[in-house]
Amino acid sequence: MTRALVLSEHDLGTWGGRFRAGEVPAPLPYGVDALADGGWTLVGARRAESPPWRKVRDVVEHRAGFPVERALRGAGEARRADVVLALLEQQGAAASLLRRAKVPPFGSTPLVVWSCWLADDLRSAPPEQRRRLARRFDGADLISHLSRHETGIFTDLGIDEARLFPVTYGVSHEFYVPGDGPRDIALLAVGQDRGRDYRTLLDAVRGTDLVLDVVCKPENLADLDVPDNVRVHGTVPLTDYRRLLQRAQVVVVPTRDLAYPTGSSVALESASSGACVAVTGTRAMRDYFTDGVDSRLVDEGDVSGWRAVLTELRDDAAQRERLGAAARRSVETRFNARHMWTELADVMVRRGLV
Repeated sequence: MTRALVLSEHDLGTWGGRFRAGEVPAPLPYGVDALADGGWTLVGARRAESPPWRKVRDVVEHRAGFPVERALRGAGEARRADVVLALLEQQGAAASLLRRAKVPPFGSTPLVVWSCWLADDLRSAPPEQRRRLARRFDGADLISHLSRHETGIFTDLGIDEARLFPVTYGVSHEFYVPGDGPRDIALLAVGQDRGRDYRTLLDAVRGTDLVLDVVCKPENLADLDVPDNVRVHGTVPLTDYRRLLQRAQVVVVPTRDLAYPTGSSVALESASSGACVAVTGTRAMRDYFTDGVDSRLVDEGDVSGWRAVLTELRDDAAQRERLGAAARRSVETRFNARHMWTELADVMVRRGLV
């Protein structure tokens, strides 16, 4: 049995829990509980809550530029673990530096970093910051990323491809499921990722009879002129979010073209919920969706293209149903968390990390 210390911004012991008797529990962050279903033992490290400690921690982490507490508090578990698994690059920074410096127990425990934004940060950073970021993760034995198109960004900086793996991203298809009620929300846009392109979407529906519901942080819409036919809801709890996906006829994911597949979580969770999905057809997102097969793809920044596709989908229930069913099958068969973590676990074994 493989034992992993999981470094995450969330406490594994408090995440999730059943909402009602008989419901599927909320998944652990990024569906990592699929590893537990595969026989792995997952342990975490909690953050301290006493005010004096929090003040010291916040000062130290602010100066470091990344979290350090969970790595330090997890040192005992790291000694007993077969591998340290960092969920997101920031959580793996301290462990990577300790491993590179051969500081026990991290110096002798393999480190796997499941990254999301690292390649995009490397691509957009000035040269010195780019080199600093690359050095920060020198201690990682394996860095996964969410699109095969990101690999070249890492290797261009001299990071050995043997330390990289483009994992097939997936979501919890057992938690995000089609609902049993009516789909009474015509168009739904959700998300607060750095890559969201709400400006293009708002311009697309402006002056039309389309009705759009948007769920995001207020800052996502800062300085944007929101038309009268757009209803803004702010952020919502996880259970409400899941229910919104089950009620949506079309989930709209407008994005900019970043190195990673920005918007993929919402897009795949919507697909898993059986909704018809319309997404910006960036190079990374095309790893996950195919136009006319399981989704509709629109070019980046194409206002008229978005307007035409959304009007067409609103008026074509048969197309929505066909694309929604195909999207659900796609997640069930490939783009789900169980597939993702099984794939990554197999890579760890093949490369001799566990």
